[in-house]
Amino acid sequence: MLPLKYNEKENEFKIYLNDIGLLMSLFGKETKRAFLNNTLKGSAKGGIFENFIAGELVKKGYLIHYYKPNDTMELEFILEKDGGVVPIEVKEGNTATVSLNKYIEQNKPYVAYKFIAGNVGLQDVKLSLPHYMILFI
Repeated sequence: MLPLKYNEKENEFKIYLNDIGLLMSLFGKETKRAFLNNTLKGSAKGGIFENFIAGELVKKGYLIHYYKPNDTMELEFILEKDGGVVPIEVKEGNTATVSLNKYIEQNKPYVAYKFIAGNVGLQDVKLSLPHYMILFI
């Protein structure tokens, strides 16, 4: 699967803002208030966390790639790290990771990250970390 750049599909991509503060400003005061009060519902909340993770990965120097091999499987990010491919799934809470589990089963990565609103956990190669711990990978 390496290099990831070789396997890119130019017509399949996601766009992120480099500044999470600007993103929140674009959403407006009510959305920001709901996010801070943890009352925001729907896909916008997950998108905010996904945008945050994307920005931090880029700031750390990673080239991020979106992974969607078919209509039933999608990972927010895969990246090259330590000579291997590392899958990353971002959750607004701490819900199931069907796509990440399937990726692990099929590709046997040395590590896989699940960023969540929760505590640190480890299950085989899947390391669950709170969102803010993106700084440590």
